[in-house]
Amino acid sequence: MSDVMRSAEGLAYRHVAGAGPLIVFLPGYMSDMTGGKATALFDWAQARGRAALLLDYSGCGASAGDFLAGSISRWTGDVLRLIEMVAPGGQVVLVGSSMGGWVALRAGVRLGARLAGLVGVAAAPDFVDWGLDVSPAEAAALTAQGFFSRASGYGGDYLYSRAFLEDAPGCRMLAGPIGISAPVRLLHGQRDEVVPWRLSLEIAELVTAEDVQVTLIKDGDHRLSREADIARLTELVAGLC
Repeated sequence: MSDVMRSAEGLAYRHVAGAGPLIVFLPGYMSDMTGGKATALFDWAQARGRAALLLDYSGCGASAGDFLAGSISRWTGDVLRLIEMVAPGGQVVLVGSSMGGWVALRAGVRLGARLAGLVGVAAAPDFVDWGLDVSPAEAAALTAQGFFSRASGYGGDYLYSRAFLEDAPGCRMLAGPIGISAPVRLLHGQRDEVVPWRLSLEIAELVTAEDVQVTLIKDGDHRLSREADIARLTELVAGLC
């Protein structure tokens, strides 16, 4: 994409100025801003004259840095720095997919009154706790080389580093109330093979906002990238803008 820019820290991003709050898409684990939902949302916003931001976390996609040094804390910091760079002091709608939902919740708390709304797409906060049982062989690899790999199910392997795993406990969101007062919309497929759809109900209970809605798609998978799924996503984002 010819419109990709880079921040002083080497973070790759796409930004379009426009009306309303800045719509920010946050990708999942080892994903980037070239994904189907990200580009569809950006194109939708651009066509309607709305402000939008796509980004690659440090060490991911086209951004500089070492992926194995990445963590939820570091990637949340990346997001907040880029938001402040392109929309200083402005209102923001965060859209987080899978692990991006974890980052969105943390960034949303940090943004406080600047958060105009949050959308989680199969949001996966705290997935290290409930979705990443480390086997003895993986633990041995972690000790020997600082990371282990595991098949992603989407082609290729996921890498899990010591830095990521050691940072995760301090980033938990499900241990108590989530201090977000802006409207929250949670979209989840009931055929999600990666993130249990009931997790969205748990998030809805923990968020302190009163305006919280959960949309379940009975035949939806983890990706929710079909045309109808993306139409639901843009409808939710439009409602928050």
